[in-house]
Amino acid sequence: MWQHTSVKWPISLSMTTDALSVVWRAAEVLHANAQTTQRTIVDVTRLAKAYGFEAAVLPQWDAIVCRTRPLNDPQAHWQTALLQARPTGVDMHKVARTNQLIDQVCADPNRHAVAQIDVVSESLATISTYAPSSHLRFVLMAGAGAVALGVIFGVTDPATLAMIFMAAALGAVARRLLAKASDNLLIQPFVAALIAGLIGGYSQHAFSGDGLPFVEIAPCMILVPGAHILNAALDLVRGRLGLGMNRVVYCLLIFLAISVGLILGLSLMNASLTAGMSTTPTPLWLDMICAGIAVAAFGAFFSLPWRLLAAPVIVGMLCHGSRWVVIDQGAGLVTGALVACLMAGTVMTLLSHRLRLPFAALAFASVVSMMPGIFVFRFADGLINVYSAGHEATLAMLTAVFSDGTATLLIVLVMTFGLIFPKMLIEGLWLKDQKP
Repeated sequence: MWQHTSVKWPISLSMTTDALSVVWRAAEVLHANAQTTQRTIVDVTRLAKAYGFEAAVLPQWDAIVCRTRPLNDPQAHWQTALLQARPTGVDMHKVARTNQLIDQVCADPNRHAVAQIDVVSESLATISTYAPSSHLRFVLMAGAGAVALGVIFGVTDPATLAMIFMAAALGAVARRLLAKASDNLLIQPFVAALIAGLIGGYSQHAFSGDGLPFVEIAPCMILVPGAHILNAALDLVRGRLGLGMNRVVYCLLIFLAISVGLILGLSLMNASLTAGMSTTPTPLWLDMICAGIAVAAFGAFFSLPWRLLAAPVIVGMLCHGSRWVVIDQGAGLVTGALVACLMAGTVMTLLSHRLRLPFAALAFASVVSMMPGIFVFRFADGLINVYSAGHEATLAMLTAVFSDGTATLLIVLVMTFGLIFPKMLIEGLWLKDQKP
């Protein structure tokens, strides 16, 4: 939906309207499906210029504002469009196809023809209606991705891994059903986490062995809004404080929904999040394979076409392998995450530019297993325990909460820095965001 003022243009009114409609629709698709704000601005501006317009693009949380006027005519009035698009989705297929279409338009010498504009408009209309990954792919990859994360964290017991798969798969089914029934942005992660908590709580009573808490933790980690965290960080770094803070609040609400759902599920089953956390170290070869599976899972979540999946999977495997090697040499989790994320940020910047895919989605998929999910959820659980204990809260309880909170913040900050620093450096020195 858009609203705009009416002005006279030196070219056909119908052609002008159609061309601007193409620009506006492209802006909507990119903004709503996790393209970085900077790339959205650059590509929309480039598309407008190809049609003979100067454009000023201002993405906001609930909308994206596009102001246009004819090129080389500073006396012309600006035409303003308010496009209703909220950046809460992640669809790499839509972004990739839209960017490819923009490239085609910019290279087409006949792009100003009415018939050609109509073809582009129809293509964008088709892109905007692309269906997400199939239900089967979504559910199976949710289960496989959660199991892969469990193995990375050292879970080896087949029964525990089977429960992880069940919890994640059922959560994925619930997410798809709720997506059709409600537009609420928090209900899906809440219900999926609740299911994980219920199944995880049951497993702690029905089974024995190491790694049982990962029955609920691993399925919850695939709910983390990592792509939005990265986009928030990129916006804040570039000085877009309003949009960046809105993204941060959205991410915090998602984390809150996940934490509440998880803890509620465990409480209903009279289970604890912190029981039996010991696991077995994972060998390098298995760590890398599981990292690749996790990337493939997020490819399904983010609707990445199968044909584009190989490169991100390989990069994710190599990045996670580097983390394993660094930690094996005696470094801590923070250092390992930093090294791996610097590598991922460098490669994924180049890869996203090459494949015309959103950087945040690709980068997060490659490092999802490094997210401090354990610390986040233990921190939330600890806060509730401290509150429940009141004046009887012990120093050990307070220390544990502080430790988990500090670990969460430090790892998230290090990972964010590691991913966005290479991107900013490469784009500034080579890719030059301002160039087509």
